[in-house]
Amino acid sequence: MDTKSDSIPARPAGRPRRLTLDRLLDTAIEMGLPDLNMKELAATLGVGIATLYRYVDNREALIRLAVGRQAIRALPIDRGQPWRELVMDHATSLFSSVGQQPSLVIEFVEARWGIEVELESVDGFLGALKARGFTAREAMDLYRAMAKVVLGAAVAAGHFAALSARGTNQARELKTALESWDEDELPHLRAAADDYADEAAATAWRPILEAVMEQIAGHHP
Repeated sequence: MDTKSDSIPARPAGRPRRLTLDRLLDTAIEMGLPDLNMKELAATLGVGIATLYRYVDNREALIRLAVGRQAIRALPIDRGQPWRELVMDHATSLFSSVGQQPSLVIEFVEARWGIEVELESVDGFLGALKARGFTAREAMDLYRAMAKVVLGAAVAAGHFAALSARGTNQARELKTALESWDEDELPHLRAAADDYADEAAATAWRPILEAVMEQIAGHHP
């Protein structure tokens, strides 16, 4: 593919780095995918915007490729570890990936990227569990349970991070909301207010996943 740059304004002295798809995706990831602006991306790379479209058809295609690149990078290594440790490795990787870019959940919900970006990760997870004695159905059931638990916690973590960026938190928001109700209303929530406002508990996915795996351990010690 021709990667010669377009005619663009003179740059500072020094030959610019050659643009490649890898560099394009890495830079987009570093800039943040949810709010990615193609003009800003081109400026950061020091190329004309037309050059970007030699590598991707549009912004949505770029997002899909970049998310896929993130997913592949995050794939845990099968070191022959026990199945519980393997599941925890995958869960930690998933939580980290989504936690760093929580807005990607919105991108997924709005179908800006789809299942193609996770195929390699899912296949590796299923294959590793089957190699450890799980049936295909058992491996898929465990994958789904892990994803539900971890993604829920990651979304909560993103929500709390957004509150913090606005100078508030869950406890403060709850207190303000309850003040709009009479004191004798919502008695059950008021009694559990401290637990409801506990951000650490809301994002603690490990105990739940461990409980799920404990139920499975009877069949797969």
